[in-house]
Amino acid sequence: MPNGPGDVLVLVGVIVVALFCWVAITALVVAAVMRWTRRPPPASYVDRARSWDEVPSWVRHDKEWGAAVVLLGAERISARTEEFVDFPARQIDWLGLRLAAAEWSPDDRLLVEVAYDLAYAPQPGADEPTGRGPVSVAELLRSLSDPDLDLVHSAMSLRRGR
Repeated sequence: MPNGPGDVLVLVGVIVVALFCWVAITALVVAAVMRWTRRPPPASYVDRARSWDEVPSWVRHDKEWGAAVVLLGAERISARTEEFVDFPARQIDWLGLRLAAAEWSPDDRLLVEVAYDLAYAPQPGADEPTGRGPVSVAELLRSLSDPDLDLVHSAMSLRRGR
């Protein structure tokens, strides 16, 4: 038991130091666990996927992102889509990309729209800022070449988790 005001201050000091040590140890443990369980860094722009076979393995764990990467990384559009894709943050500027793609050829634009539909999965009847609805199967068959259809099929398989 404290005998005077000095003893009370010592007791409060011991409690504060003990609390500080507990918080510091907890922070170190949390930091260590986070470091050990951290995912590998995402691929850089140099590692962009141009086909299903080139998609890094980490992409397969994020179905929506992986489907978009397969299509937006297609060789003939990857140079134009690159500025809209932020690999480290795993974000895509969909509005900017879709507005830019409005000036591209119909088949190139269609790859962007399919990527958007697979990654973003807009709800039917949702307000679309670009004024475009979901891509139809008939449009895919009419507009895309066989290699592009294979690419779309790969993206769809990834989106389904296969």
